[in-house]
Amino acid sequence: MPSKFSCRQLRETGQCFESFLVDRGLDMETDRERLRTVYNWDFKISFGTPAPGFSSMLYGMKIANLAYVTKTRVRFFRLDRWANVWFPEKRRVKLGSDISKQHKSLLAKIFYDRAEYLHGKHGVDVEVQGPHEAREGQLLIHLDLNRKEVLTLRLRNGGTQPVTLTHLFPLCRTPQFAFYNGEQELPCPLGPGECYELHVHCKTSFVGYFPATVLWELLGPGEPGSEGAGTFYIARFLAAVAHSPLAAQLKPTTPFKRTRITGNPVVTSRIEEGERPDRAKGYDLELSMALGTYYPPPRLRQLLPILLQGTSIFTAPKEIAEIKAQLETGLQWRNYEVKLRLLLHLEELQMEHDIRHYDLESVPMTWDPADQNPRLLTLEVPGVTESRPSVLRGDHLFALLSSETHQENPVTYKGFVHKVELDRVKLSFSTSLLSRFVDGLTFKVNFTFNRQPLRVQHRALELTGRWPLWPMLFPTASRGVPLLPSDVKLKLYDRSLESNPEQLQAMKYIVTGTTRPAPYIIFGPPGTGKTVTLVEAIKQVVKHLPKAHILACAPSNSGADLLCQRLRVHLPSSIYRLLAPSRDIRMVPEDIKPCCNWDPKKGDYVFPAKKKLQEYRVLITTLITASRLVSAQFPIDHFTHIFIDEAGHSMEPESLVAIAGLMEVKETDNPGGQLVLAGDPRQLGPVLRSPLTQKHGLGYSLLERLLTYNTLYKKGSSGYDPQFITKLLRNYRSHPTILDIPNRLYYEGDLQACADVVDRERFCRWEGLPRQGFPIIFHGVMGKDEREGNSPSFFNPEEAATVTSYLKQLLAPSSKKGKARLSPRSVGVISPYRKQVEKIRHCITKLDKELRGLDDIKDLKVGSVEEFQGQERSVILISTVRSSQSFVQLDLDFNLGFLKNPKRFNVAVTRAKALLIVVGNPLLLGHDPDWKVFLEFCKENGGYTGCPFPAKLDLQQGQNLLQGLSKLRPSTSGPQCHDYLPQEQEGEDGLSLQVEPEWRNEL
Repeated sequence: MPSKFSCRQLRETGQCFESFLVDRGLDMETDRERLRTVYNWDFKISFGTPAPGFSSMLYGMKIANLAYVTKTRVRFFRLDRWANVWFPEKRRVKLGSDISKQHKSLLAKIFYDRAEYLHGKHGVDVEVQGPHEAREGQLLIHLDLNRKEVLTLRLRNGGTQPVTLTHLFPLCRTPQFAFYNGEQELPCPLGPGECYELHVHCKTSFVGYFPATVLWELLGPGEPGSEGAGTFYIARFLAAVAHSPLAAQLKPTTPFKRTRITGNPVVTSRIEEGERPDRAKGYDLELSMALGTYYPPPRLRQLLPILLQGTSIFTAPKEIAEIKAQLETGLQWRNYEVKLRLLLHLEELQMEHDIRHYDLESVPMTWDPADQNPRLLTLEVPGVTESRPSVLRGDHLFALLSSETHQENPVTYKGFVHKVELDRVKLSFSTSLLSRFVDGLTFKVNFTFNRQPLRVQHRALELTGRWPLWPMLFPTASRGVPLLPSDVKLKLYDRSLESNPEQLQAMKYIVTGTTRPAPYIIFGPPGTGKTVTLVEAIKQVVKHLPKAHILACAPSNSGADLLCQRLRVHLPSSIYRLLAPSRDIRMVPEDIKPCCNWDPKKGDYVFPAKKKLQEYRVLITTLITASRLVSAQFPIDHFTHIFIDEAGHSMEPESLVAIAGLMEVKETDNPGGQLVLAGDPRQLGPVLRSPLTQKHGLGYSLLERLLTYNTLYKKGSSGYDPQFITKLLRNYRSHPTILDIPNRLYYEGDLQACADVVDRERFCRWEGLPRQGFPIIFHGVMGKDEREGNSPSFFNPEEAATVTSYLKQLLAPSSKKGKARLSPRSVGVISPYRKQVEKIRHCITKLDKELRGLDDIKDLKVGSVEEFQGQERSVILISTVRSSQSFVQLDLDFNLGFLKNPKRFNVAVTRAKALLIVVGNPLLLGHDPDWKVFLEFCKENGGYTGCPFPAKLDLQQGQNLLQGLSKLRPSTSGPQCHDYLPQEQEGEDGLSLQVEPEWRNEL
C-alpha cells in the first residue's frame, strides 16, 4: 500500500528523527530493531503531528541518500545540527520538540542565568549613562508618555590586553526602543581603555512594560588556543516602564519566593483522633457492596520521580520501561482497567504533592463560645470558600503543636471537620488536646483531600470486568432493537424545540433506543441548547416508556441542580435529587429542596432505602454520588436509561461510576440499557494536575474518546450518522461576530447564529467600540507579568487596570446615547491565573471608588476559564495576563503556557452574548495559531486598540532570530546548558502552580 506521505515529508521526518537521536545521545546506535523501538515509542509520541511508519521513513531517507539501510543496520549521514532546524512547516512555531533544545538552552542561559552575563570579564564591563533605576539585574527607564529618554551603554575594556567585539545583538521586538552605534563597525578591536558606545532611545505613547536585552559577543585576550582566549558574553537587560496610577497600586507587595515542599506531611506514630461528625440521621440506604481503599502501590510512589524525568523506553530500567509501555499504549478493552487504574494512581500522587501548598505554619486556633458544641476548635483557612483547598464536612486534617514540631516523636492530632463557615473551619480534636488547649495556641497544619471520588472510580473500573461493558465502551454497531416504532410522534413539552431539526432528531433516536448498546451522543457546541435537548429527551422517555427508570447525572452539583430545576416543571412527583451529606444546604437552590433528600424537620440529609428510591422514575445525582446506588446494589436492570450531561468535563473513570454496576450489556440480542452522553469535546475537559496523566490520556472523557477514535461517531462525507450522534448547530447565545472565529476554528463553520437580535446587538452602537457595529475589542497592553509572596500564580497590573477602566465605562450610569447601564450580574471577567483574579477583584471592590460604591458590584463574577464553563454573560472581559520578558521565541514559547490550549481559548471567547473585550499582549498571543487568527480578525474589522499592532504577526521571526544566535556556545565550565531551561514547575505541572484550580468539592 503506497505511503500517504510524500518523499519530502518522509525525508523531513527522518531528519527530525536523526536530530532526535543526537539530542538523546543515541546517534551512534545502528541496530535497526532498537531504532524502530525508539522511533515508535519515543519519537512518534513526542513528534506532535502524524508521522509515517518506521520503514517508510527509512525508505525516504535512503532514496535521498541520507541513510545507509540494510535488514539489520541503519546508519544516518550526519546533519549539521546547528545550522538547520528540521521542522515540518506547521511545527516551527512551537519550538518545543527535542531537536531545538540546544538552541533553547543557549538562550535560556542568557535570560534565566543573568548573573553570568551581568558581570564583567577580562576587565571588560558596561558603563551606563542616563536616567535609569537598577533593580534586580535590570535597568529600568521610567517614562512619561510621549517623552523621550536616552541611555548610553558604554562597553569599556578596562583590562590590560586587547579584546575584539565580534557581534552585538539588541533583542527587542517593540517600537519603544531604537538603538544607535554611530559609525562603528563590527568586528571592532578594543584596546585597553577603549570603549564602544551604544545609544538607546526610549519613547512610548502607551502605558506598559517594554523589555529589551543587549548582548555583546567578544573574543577574549590572548592567542587562539592559549589560556584565557575564547569567546565570552556580556549582557544588559533593559525595560522601559510607563505605569497608570491604578497599576502602580498593584505592584507586588512582597518579592516572589517559591515555596519549597519537602516530602510528605509530618504524621508521627502517635496519632490522636477527634470525633467524626454524626452520620445522617435518616440513613436507610443499604451499604451492600464494599468499597476498597485502592491506595497507590508503594513501588509506584518510589518510581514516580524517575517517570517524571521522561526517561525513554530504550534507556530506562525494565520496571520503568514496563510502566511507560502501559502508559503509551492506546486505550483498548484488553488494557482498559490496568491503564486507567495506573493513571488514577499517578493523579493521586500528584494531588498528594499539590495539597502541600496549603499547609499552614504557626497558625492559631480558638474556641468559639457562640458555637452549640463547645468542644470544637476554629481554624481560619484562607481560600476555603473557593475550594483552595477544599474542606468539607467529614474531611480531616492533621495538626501538630508548633512548640512540639522539633521533638523526636510528637503527637499528631487528627481533627475532623464538623462545620465550614466562610473561611472558618470547625474541628473536633481529641479530649487530651482540648484539656490543654488555650486560645491562641499555635499549630502546624497539614491538609488532606477527600479520597472518596478516587475510590469509587477504582471500584467502577473493577466492575467493568464483572459486568462486561465493552460493547458500550468500545461499540462497533447497533443491535437494531427499537423500544418504540421509528415513526413515533413526539409531542414536546417545550414547543420552542419543534423548529430545531437537530434537537428533534436527537430526541427521536434516544426515545426509540435503536442505538443500543452504543451510547447516543449529543454533541452540543456553545449555546446550542444541549442541556435543553437532554432534559426534553428525559421527559419524552418518561412519557412514552412507562417502565423506564432513569438516572440523570452531571459531574458537578450545579449541573445536576440545573437538570432537576428543568425536570421538575413537568415531572414534579417523578423525580428525586440525591445530594451528598457534605453539601452545604445553603448552597442548594430553593426550588429543588422539595424534591431532594433534605429533611427540614430533622435539619439534616436523609437517605431513603433502596426500595423507596426505586419508586421514582428519575433519580438525579452527581456522578460521584451515583456510587451510593452502586453500594446499595440496585438491580443491574433497574435503570433503563442513564443520561450524563456535561460528559466532556469528566474523566472516563468518573463517568463509569454512574454506569458500572448499574447497567449491563446482555450477551443476547437484547442490547440492554441506553446510555446518553451530552457535551462538547471542543470545550474544557476534566481538570488534571499530573503532567503524566495529562500526557497519557486521563484528560480524555468517555465522550471525547468515542468522538475521536470510534468510527461510529466519525463525521463522513454526508455528516454524522444520526443513529449514533447529533451535532447541534443553532447557537442561541452569541452575536454572529463573536461566534465567527470559534465556529471556523472548532466547528467546521457549521454553527448558525440564532440568538435574539435585540439581545445580541445591544452593544453594537456602544461608544466604547473602536468600530461601531463590531462588538469585539482587542486592547493591546504591553504589561509585565508579576508574582508576589509564595504564590506562583502570575498577575499583570496594567491589564488589571485596563479591565477596571472598561468596567467603569460599562457600569457607570449615563444618559449618553448607545451606552447601557448594565447590572454587574450581566458582566463576567475571565483570567486564567488565580492571582490576576484576586487583583481584579481588589480593584473593583477596594481601589476604584466608583466601582466599589455600586451596591451590587459583588454580583460581578471574576473567575478562571474553568469556572465560566457552561455559563454566559452579556459582556465578557478576558485578561490573558502573560507578557514576554524577552520577546524572542524561547520566551514566547514558555510564557504562552497553557494559553496555547485551544479548548481554553474556545470556552473563554464563547461566553459572551453581546460584547467581548480581550486585554492582552499581541506580540505574545500572535505566536499561537488560534490567538493569531483572532487578533488578525479584530485588526481587519477595526476592533483593535491599545499598543501598536505588529505590522505582521510573523511566526518565523522568532525562528530566524534563534538561528542567528545559534552560533553562541555556552562555556564549558559550570552547569550544562539544559540546567538553564526555564522551569515553571518542579515535579508538578504549570496548571497546578499558576492557575491554582479548585479542589474537588462535588461528592
